[in-house]
Amino acid sequence: MRVYYHLSKYISHRLAGLAYIACLESLGHTVCTQEAAIAHADIAIVHDEPVNFDALFSRLPELKKRPCVAYSVWENEKLTPRFAPPLRHVAAVWTPSDFSRLSFAQAFSRVRTLPHVVKRTRPDKAERAFAAAVMQGQGPGFRFFSVLDSINPRKNVRALLAAFSALRSLMARKPLLFIKQYRIDFDYSGIPGVHCISGDLTEGQMAALHMLSDAYVSPHHAEGWGLSLSTAMAYGKAVIATAYSGNMDFMDATNSFPVPYSMVPVSEEMHARIPLFTPDMRWAEIDQETLVGTMHRVARGEVPPELLRNAALITRRFGQAQVAERLRELLGELEF
Repeated sequence: MRVYYHLSKYISHRLAGLAYIACLESLGHTVCTQEAAIAHADIAIVHDEPVNFDALFSRLPELKKRPCVAYSVWENEKLTPRFAPPLRHVAAVWTPSDFSRLSFAQAFSRVRTLPHVVKRTRPDKAERAFAAAVMQGQGPGFRFFSVLDSINPRKNVRALLAAFSALRSLMARKPLLFIKQYRIDFDYSGIPGVHCISGDLTEGQMAALHMLSDAYVSPHHAEGWGLSLSTAMAYGKAVIATAYSGNMDFMDATNSFPVPYSMVPVSEEMHARIPLFTPDMRWAEIDQETLVGTMHRVARGEVPPELLRNAALITRRFGQAQVAERLRELLGELEF
């Protein structure tokens, strides 16, 4: 089968899309990302946000002549009203988690779950040296790691920084927090123990950072999946995160540290900054006291070895072979 795959430029979409392309190729399909290939494609997979579909299908009319699948993600229990109309362009929606699937199902009948590929990357010598300079160069201390977009309130960086500062006050041997930011870099250097990592990094550099960290923490309000959480688990790290939304497709008390939460209205900052979110939506607010207590336990080494072994097993559940087989099933459902 000849597949045209439209890749969004957004970093998480692009990384996930490249992994799906590898799955398709492993099944023997020919995949092309060049727009000129649409005319010769049997199907098209549009990996992007639905709000971009009208402009895309208008610019590329050949897409309208092919069976099209949308690969899209949504991070709220209520689907944004702006996603529904553009879905008329596609025959099916694929999305990574049951949380996201249930949202899309509010406006579209054929929605299927296609989990992300979770794998371990082997960094080269230079990439390992980079990570060592970044993390070990800051001296001794338990190393927490987080990857986030500081400008997006959904990532809840305020809760992360508050919990880390509270933790530092409890420990004689001070822990460290390394934050890899993307899109826009905020300066957190004034907060003791916090170190920011900026710039575009290779997959191997990111892998090396995960390998040198001791634990990953994410007090997010909601995730469609949580790529950085599943990646940290792949390296056998203790992952501490809000026990809500897409990450609960792969997190539980046997392989990670899901932290309880309460449901609250989406913040005014969120729907002002990202109008896809509306004032009537809700999301999770992590229990801050439990978050600090969990980070404290993990930093003291109170992590059962079997939990870390279970975390690393995520690559067996969501490896390329397993996701490729799911792709085979979904392709078989399409009508040509």
